[in-house]
Amino acid sequence: MVAAFAEGAKANWVNEDDDSKTVLHQSVLGGSLTASEYLLQNGAKINLRDCRGRSALHHAALLGQTGQTCLFLKRGANQHAVDENGEDPLTIALKQTNADIVTLLRIARLNDEMRESEEFSYGSPSDVTFTDVFRDFSNMASMNPDRLKRDFGGAKQTSENPDRQTDI
Repeated sequence: MVAAFAEGAKANWVNEDDDSKTVLHQSVLGGSLTASEYLLQNGAKINLRDCRGRSALHHAALLGQTGQTCLFLKRGANQHAVDENGEDPLTIALKQTNADIVTLLRIARLNDEMRESEEFSYGSPSDVTFTDVFRDFSNMASMNPDRLKRDFGGAKQTSENPDRQTDI
């Protein structure tokens, strides 16, 4: 990837032949937290969407990529954006029954709501708690990434949960 950037590759390149997915979307599909971080550090726009209206955060929620979900939320991804089905990342995570991602998304929403409240200002206890939780998930993703991976067998649906969709 470093060589590609050195040769002039664009961090926000869109592959029209692959549902208009960006390089950041591809890093999620490949499960590479390192690639996602590198792309963001080199100018990748976090909220770009594919032809289905899905951002990298949507794909991370869909695929159970907890580390990437945490990264995108820390970097300010729009967690309220809806795709062509009217689903935001939280709705997708709930359908996927991924407790870690649901927890991260709910904490991020709660933090946003508390920050918007007139009672709380920046530096409030909610900001500290939010930062602590995301730091812990980030450390876990860096130190022991396998612990955050959930293997669903790559099937479009599971026999245990026929509603579990992994069609990206």
